Amino acid sequence: MKKSKDLVILGDNIRIERLKRKLSQERLVEMTDVITAQHLGKIEKGEVDLRATTLFALLRALNCRLEDLIDLTGREK
Repeated sequence: MKKSKDLVILGDNIRIERLKRKLSQERLVEMTDVITAQHLGKIEKGEVDLRATTLFALLRALNCRLEDLIDLTGREK
């Protein structure tokens, strides 16, 4: 199965925001309380299409906006 470009970008940006905050995957998982470290790893690699509830939990835990994680215009940065 081919990875979705949007999911790869989202995963990369989640990882970038996590690292900016000096959080391990395990710590971010604890903060979200909705996913496992294995699932977060797959999200960061763009391997899974995450649920909206998972995305909201990640946004809250990272204290960032949706626009920080995705480009709604469809143009690459």
